[in-house]
Amino acid sequence: MKNLILILIFLFEANPCHAKWKKVIENSFFTEYFETNSVKKINKIIYMWSMRDYKKPMIDDNLSLKYYGRYDCAEMKYQFISIVGYKTNMGKGRNFKYLKNINNDDLDANWKNSNLNKNDILRLNFVCKK
Repeated sequence: MKNLILILIFLFEANPCHAKWKKVIENSFFTEYFETNSVKKINKIIYMWSMRDYKKPMIDDNLSLKYYGRYDCAEMKYQFISIVGYKTNMGKGRNFKYLKNINNDDLDANWKNSNLNKNDILRLNFVCKK
């Protein structure tokens, strides 16, 4: 029985079931990560989770925001479909609030492709090389 418990502990430690976040952007306000295990490609559009971890609380006391976005690499544009705000760093805990959850009818509106800033370009370059 003792050996069985040790084997089970080893298996759970060797195969963690958590997100794999890759740091893409870091500045004095936030660090932005992308969840590389969440990539899905549907009809040439890439869907992926990202997260901004803020150095100081935002106005609404959120310390992190998770974004579910879709990225069109051919047109070099993106949009966020869902945004979830967390009162803790790295999107941990159960204290969260959906700030935005767009239904499928709105998916063709609000693409970000004009006036891209430095962070937008870094974001698109990272996602589109996947």
